[in-house]
Amino acid sequence: MKKIVFLVMTMAMAVLGVAQTEKESSATWFAEGNAAYNAGNYEQALELFENILKTEQESAPLYYNMGNTYYKMKEYPMAILYYEKALKLDPGNEDIKANLEIANLAVVDRIKPIPQSFIAKWWNNLKALFSPNGWAWMSVGSFAMLLLCLFAFLVSRRTGIRKAGFFIGVLALLALAISVLFSVEKWKDTKHQDEAIVMTPTVTVKSSPSVSSVDLFVLHEGTKVKIMDSAEGWNKIKIADGSVGWMQSGDMVAF
Repeated sequence: MKKIVFLVMTMAMAVLGVAQTEKESSATWFAEGNAAYNAGNYEQALELFENILKTEQESAPLYYNMGNTYYKMKEYPMAILYYEKALKLDPGNEDIKANLEIANLAVVDRIKPIPQSFIAKWWNNLKALFSPNGWAWMSVGSFAMLLLCLFAFLVSRRTGIRKAGFFIGVLALLALAISVLFSVEKWKDTKHQDEAIVMTPTVTVKSSPSVSSVDLFVLHEGTKVKIMDSAEGWNKIKIADGSVGWMQSGDMVAF
């Protein structure tokens, strides 16, 4: 029994040691990548940043710096892709938004999006305030406040404190429900690759998943699309103005 416990502890320590080593290596690569970027060695910077991705680690700063690097290399579709990846992890970051807007100036297509209702726009802006982790911490804080208010309501003999505990508790419960909902939705957004950036210079969108089908419209590299379905190497996509069609999956990179 002691041998089994010792073996399990040894394996656990080995795993933790590897994880710590990868974390330290990633921090080194990130710093060296930034130094290479500042020195104008963009290909070297990109190689160092990609080393971090190979360890299956991701972060908004990493994707943001990769977007900046691709932009300096004038590879605008890839820059847009990594800015979008960064924005998924940190939706409230104004620097990412600004650089994405600049990179999108290089996109040929000027697609006018369908106007959102006031409620839909307000809801989406509220959801974009925090990252999935940010909303998760908001859930923890709201739950703690709810427990505190419940304790004050049940224990206190003063009417004013009981009333305050009740009303603040209701608000905390509402905040908890919203934060949990947004945390789950944002987490799903980061895991589901249902959006993509067109990478081929010019693509003809088809009416069905077949080369011989009817041509509907043309898209150019850098354009963002929504993936709705897939079939045998084709993706059904929707663009910002609501137009729908089929593209070969090799003409885009999903994120």
